[in-house]
Amino acid sequence: MIWLLSMAFASQLTVPETSYVGATILEGDVDVTFEHVYNINYELGTQTYAFFEGNTLYVGNSDEYGNSVDGIIEFFWFQSSIDRGSDFYVAVVKTRATPGRDCPGWQSLWLSRECELWADDLQDFGEHPVLSVEAITDANREAGAFRWDWAVPFENYGIDAYGQITFSNQYGIGLNAEGAVMAHGEIPLDESGNVQAAGNVQTKGFVNSDYMVQTQYEVTLYEWDVYVNGRADLMAWDTYLNLGVRADQSAYHEYFISIQVEQGENFILDELNFSSHFDIGNLNPFASELGLSIQDMEISPPFWEPESSEETEWSYDDEEEGQIELPTTEDNDTGLYQEPEDDIAESDDLPTLREKPEVISSGCSTSNGWLGAWFLSSILALLRIRRDT
Repeated sequence: MIWLLSMAFASQLTVPETSYVGATILEGDVDVTFEHVYNINYELGTQTYAFFEGNTLYVGNSDEYGNSVDGIIEFFWFQSSIDRGSDFYVAVVKTRATPGRDCPGWQSLWLSRECELWADDLQDFGEHPVLSVEAITDANREAGAFRWDWAVPFENYGIDAYGQITFSNQYGIGLNAEGAVMAHGEIPLDESGNVQAAGNVQTKGFVNSDYMVQTQYEVTLYEWDVYVNGRADLMAWDTYLNLGVRADQSAYHEYFISIQVEQGENFILDELNFSSHFDIGNLNPFASELGLSIQDMEISPPFWEPESSEETEWSYDDEEEGQIELPTTEDNDTGLYQEPEDDIAESDDLPTLREKPEVISSGCSTSNGWLGAWFLSSILALLRIRRDT
C-alpha cells in the first residue's frame, strides 16, 4: 500500500477542486436524463428541485425552518479501459446538509433560533444519519451494475480528529491500471492553500493518472462515522454525527458512484436519493427528516467515433477512381453521344474517334471544298466539249 500511495500522491494536494483527464463529461439533458424528482415521501414538493446547469445536475430540498439538503452531480464516461467489453461511468456526487435558523425552542422562549443536525447525544435520543446518499438500480435487467469495489468510499470509516480535514478522492479506469484512492490531510492549510501531508483512508488497486477523475474537499465536522452498503444493485452511504458540539454547522461529503455496463448500452438509475435528519428545537424527541428522490435516470455514452472511421468517411480516392472509369466525352454539353473508345477501336474498318472531331468541327470548310471541286470539274467538262467540237 505504501508504494501505491506514494505514486498516487506524488504531488502536493491543492485547493478544493474537481478535475479529470482521459474521461469525457456527459452532457446534461442529452447523455443524462431523468423523469421525476420527489421529496422524501415520494411526493411533489414546492421546495424540491432538480435541473441541469450545463453538464452539472443541481438537486435539493428545504423545509419551513430553513433546513436544506443539496447536491451537485456530474457524470463521466471513460474512453479507454481494460478490455472487458464494457463501458464505465462514474457519478461524482457532492452533497451537503445545512441546518436552518428558524427553529423554535424553549431555550429561546419559543423564539426563532438555530436548528441543528441530529447528533447522538443526550439532547437527541436515537441514531439517525445527518447525511445519506443512496443509488438504486434493478440488477435483474442485467443491464449494468454498480462496481462497489471502486466506489469511494467503499468501506466504513470514522473521523475522530478535531478541526479541519482535507480529503482527496481519485477514481480511474486506464489501459494498464484501475482502482480508487481516498486520502486525507490532517495538517492545516498553509498560506498557499496546500496540505503538505496526506495519509490513506482507503485504497483499491492503482489509479492511472492518464485516465482519472479526482476531487478534493474540506470537512469541518468531526467525530462522525460513515457506513457503506454496496451491492450490484445498491450503493448507499450513511453519515452519523457522534457529538453535538458543532451540530449547527453543515455536513459535507463527496462520493464516487462507479458503474459498469455492457459496451454501447445505456444504464438506468431507478432512484438517486438524498436525505438528512435535523433537530428542529422543540420538545418533540423525534428527528425531522428531509430529502429528495430523483427517479428513472438514464445514462448513455456520448457520441464518439474513432479516428479511423473519420478518415474512411472523408477519403474520396475510391470515388475519383470510379469517375475515371466512367465513359466521358467533350461533347456531353452539346448532347452528342459518342461510343466508348475501346469498343470502337476493335474494328479496323471503322474510323476512330480522333477522325470524327475533324469532320464535325470543320463542317463549313468541307462544304466549300465540295463546291470548289464541283465548279472546277464543270469548267474542265466545258473545255473538253469545246475541244472535241
